[in-house]
Amino acid sequence: MITHLRGKLVEKAPTTAVVDVNGVGYKVAISLVTYEKLPLVDADILVFTHHYVREDRMDLFGFADKGEREVFELLIGVSGIGPNSAQTILSGMTVDDLRQAVLHERVGELTAIKGIGRKTAERLVIELRDKMPPGEAVAGAENTEGEKDGQAGAVEEAVLALVALGLPSPAARQSVNKVVAKNGEFQSVQQLIKQALKER
Repeated sequence: MITHLRGKLVEKAPTTAVVDVNGVGYKVAISLVTYEKLPLVDADILVFTHHYVREDRMDLFGFADKGEREVFELLIGVSGIGPNSAQTILSGMTVDDLRQAVLHERVGELTAIKGIGRKTAERLVIELRDKMPPGEAVAGAENTEGEKDGQAGAVEEAVLALVALGLPSPAARQSVNKVVAKNGEFQSVQQLIKQALKER
């Protein structure tokens, strides 16, 4: 099993990254939490991974730190939560916010994430409250990218990221448009995606 990749970051997007390890490019699915921590393209990088293997699929999920990977593995151990749902949850809130929501049984915060219904949220609380790692708060990382797309480009990138997370294209566009209409001013791709994931 592949547990980490050390190499050069050659591509990055809000839901995926490509790491070149000695000439072999590994594409990994990532959450927004990890995306915000990625360095600039062409930088050296260490990515922790979860190698997901099933009869009909084989995927590699990447994480900026072991703590996020640990929480991802706890999430996919919950009945009804697959790896794509786990990535959506980790994109909709930070690891520390998720830990607090589970420990304090704040079901409403969990159901605010698109695709998470009340029953699933209650199951998350019941199954994870005794398993969540202790509280080293995972602070929201600064965006090291230092680049800003135009609003139109940010909207398109956010829609593509939401589709990659499993939302139908029309619903993804509608959610992003709602966020833009509600907040008006320029927002980064990450902000658009996070808020769109909470739009109903």
